[in-house]
Amino acid sequence: MKRRSKSSVVRVPLGIIILIVGIAGLLTVVLLCSLTLRYGSFSFLKDANAETEYVTVHRYDMEAPESVTSTPVPTESPTPEPTPFATEHIIQVSVYATLQFGDNNTAVASLHARLMELGYMDYDEIDTHYTTSTENAVKLFQRANDLEQDGVASAALQEMLYSDTAQSYRAKLYDNGLDIKDLQERLLTLGYYESKVSGYYGPQTEFAVRLFQSKNDLPVDGEISRTVYDVLYSDDVVSLATPTPTPSPTPSPTPKTTAKTTKTARATLRPGETATPKPTATPRVTNKPGQELGSYGSGVSGMIACAEQQLGDPYVWGGKGPDEFDCSGLAYYCMKMAGASVSRSNARTYAAKSSWQLIENISDLKKGDLIFFKSDSSDTVSHVAICTGGTSFIHASSSKGCVCRSSIGSSESNYWRRNFVCGRRVFG
Repeated sequence: MKRRSKSSVVRVPLGIIILIVGIAGLLTVVLLCSLTLRYGSFSFLKDANAETEYVTVHRYDMEAPESVTSTPVPTESPTPEPTPFATEHIIQVSVYATLQFGDNNTAVASLHARLMELGYMDYDEIDTHYTTSTENAVKLFQRANDLEQDGVASAALQEMLYSDTAQSYRAKLYDNGLDIKDLQERLLTLGYYESKVSGYYGPQTEFAVRLFQSKNDLPVDGEISRTVYDVLYSDDVVSLATPTPTPSPTPSPTPKTTAKTTKTARATLRPGETATPKPTATPRVTNKPGQELGSYGSGVSGMIACAEQQLGDPYVWGGKGPDEFDCSGLAYYCMKMAGASVSRSNARTYAAKSSWQLIENISDLKKGDLIFFKSDSSDTVSHVAICTGGTSFIHASSSKGCVCRSSIGSSESNYWRRNFVCGRRVFG
């Protein structure tokens, strides 16, 4: 006899069922309310081809789609990327501070080094003082770039100066300056220039420069660069043959002496430069002997006496006396005043003059010897000084801005010792 199985029936009270359904409904309402608060509104849609109901959420801050498409309940949308800041609103701050006359800091030393590298100053021991020679070099850079020539190294100017495309030294048509006056005098001596020595780079100066470049196998562009200057004052320079004087094509001292005898001290230059300390320079004398040859004496003693009388005179590139000098201009002036038969040249040419005795060691230098130096960045002779005995010398310093005394230090790290090239004995 089979036993009938007993079915199990679980009886759940109606109240519990209602409670469960109520809690589920409440959670649904809370979910929909939160969606409403976050996204705006919602609606129930039912796909005609499906059995599933969908919730469509509408964002009030978004553009409404052209046609409403049923989508599943979306997850939280990603945070939109911030709008980039407009580039025209970015203010660029220069790393350079304006430098001007009277400043004394390491930034001036860097400025000197760059101006020397580009050919606007003669190579010299780097100094931290912003002198008149610094002003003049900055003006030359401004002139080469067709800027206002105020001698102030603004932040914008330094951006140009330190750039890879910075303009190296040049003199061109319609420029003015003492360097151009020096150029005209040299071209006149060589027979290329026949007009007035004025310091103005006019069409006649440009014509003379082009002719000089052509005769000396240089690129003909009518402009003066440091390369052209080096050729101008070299022993290998080709002068223009003139049919009138047959005996000697190079009457060097004559045109230069006449120009110098009429020259007076410049009132606009600040002689002595009291605003900038010059530790080694003695006060500038006001009563110099006459400018006649031999007025300081002859030979070594005359040369030293002449050099000492120029202490404190301002450094000016291209200057050759009687009241302003560059390094080779001072050497030329003192040699000439002491009776040496010599023409105006640059330091490199003087250093190679084989008729003067070569001095190879610092310990062999004597009073009146010319001392030649290179720079830390080049092995080419770029500076000349006059030995006053032992390791002391007088020179026109571009970085100190005046004619001053210096000495070759005993330490191998001393600028002058490590850059010594040779000496030359002018008076035997």
